[in-house]
Amino acid sequence: MVFLIWVQIGGYIDGFIDHQFSVDEVIRSTLNLNVDIMVAMPCKYLDANVRDVTEDRNLAEEILNFEGLFVPNAFWNMGIQKDVHTPDLDIVLSNSLEADYVTKGVRTNLDAPTCRIYGTVPINRVQGDFHITAEGLGYLGMSGITPADALNFTHFINEFSFGTFYPYIDNALDLTARKTSHKRHTFHYNLKVIPTVYSKLGHQIDTNQYSIRVYETDEKYAPGIFMKYDFDPIKMTVIEKRLSFFQFIIRLVTIIGGLWVIAQWMYRGMEKFILVAFGKEYSRRGEEKKGGLLDTEPEDDFEKI
Repeated sequence: MVFLIWVQIGGYIDGFIDHQFSVDEVIRSTLNLNVDIMVAMPCKYLDANVRDVTEDRNLAEEILNFEGLFVPNAFWNMGIQKDVHTPDLDIVLSNSLEADYVTKGVRTNLDAPTCRIYGTVPINRVQGDFHITAEGLGYLGMSGITPADALNFTHFINEFSFGTFYPYIDNALDLTARKTSHKRHTFHYNLKVIPTVYSKLGHQIDTNQYSIRVYETDEKYAPGIFMKYDFDPIKMTVIEKRLSFFQFIIRLVTIIGGLWVIAQWMYRGMEKFILVAFGKEYSRRGEEKKGGLLDTEPEDDFEKI
């Protein structure tokens, strides 16, 4: 009883987290795709593009930055494989600092063994895919075909998100890595994007989360990293609510009344159990006798005349 009452008091004072699902009533034709991926290949051999069901090909490489880096081999083991779950409301709100990439379309150190591809790409809010392929193997390029010895699509994903760029909010693919020892290897990511709103005390964050399905192939498709995405029409709202004082009182009265009824049932059940197990006389032990000494019936000690 004390625990149930304590839960209701906590719901009234601290509130509770409610998950609501509804049809997304906001019509959105476009949104941003935020990318920060490192690939174990020189930038001069890589292409990045977006294509969707409208057959609109977005030359993402003209917007994204390609930066050549030198990283140790142990770096590719730092990525983690994690479970996908909805982030905690308080963590999301505390990390909801908006940011933006300062540079766009910059290419540096193209011959370095590792390429970091990062930036924000505007995309249509329809089914499509973002892909990183090798020059001449995904699309015909002006620089010829990438040598087979240079192919290595081992990669580390630092950021992959949809909508407003919140660099400190953890997304499902953030800080994950995939390795391969095969040259013509293809990574396939299937993403289901769900619009998500986080709200607490008037502070609201409109973002997106997604589920993932990953599989890999060899020598079957063009080598590269393919991230296919689709948008769900259902919106999820994570909101902190508090009980009104009237609801709080009603729930307390309901709990106390329910426990009182249960206690009565238990008492009656115990009485019946004692009656069946030990008999009627045992169940009446300790009861006061009715009347006093003078109220007792006279014994028939003498024969009536």
